[in-house]
Amino acid sequence: MSSENVSNLVKKAKNGSADAFGELYGLYAEDLFRFAYYSVGSVSMAEDCVSEAVCLAFQKITSLKKNEAFKSWMFKILHNCCKNAQKIKYLHQNEVELSEVQNLSSDEKDHSENISLMNALKKLSAEERDIMILFYSEGYNSKEIGEILGLKDSTVRSKIKRATEKLREMLVI
Repeated sequence: MSSENVSNLVKKAKNGSADAFGELYGLYAEDLFRFAYYSVGSVSMAEDCVSEAVCLAFQKITSLKKNEAFKSWMFKILHNCCKNAQKIKYLHQNEVELSEVQNLSSDEKDHSENISLMNALKKLSAEERDIMILFYSEGYNSKEIGEILGLKDSTVRSKIKRATEKLREMLVI
């Protein structure tokens, strides 16, 4: 969908259109879930985080200043929901269960690679994990990630480099 169409949907949502907001959510639902899942490591917690973020975004849509920034604004809300969920309930450091990985989108073909990746991501700090997911999975650049996480883009770039090296060692790439 073009950025102009997204901007029009945001305008409608700001005017109270639940249908327009639903369309916006539909555009990013898979990306939001994937980010939350990789952040919190649990399907049910990811679903809860996405639900909470969507509800908050719907309630606060009128506070969005730039309509074209909807996606990054939505991810910032989700990031905060994931951080809160991690504070409330500590993540289990056990191996990821195959059943949880199998619930990911049908595009995920090799479950054993997903298990290895999830276990490697769990060994990164929460901030490193969020940066890696936003950069590699969601395609944000260092400046956008910095805006979402409240970091300088140069800091994000150095964290991407270090976290990539850590993952490379863990996954023996």
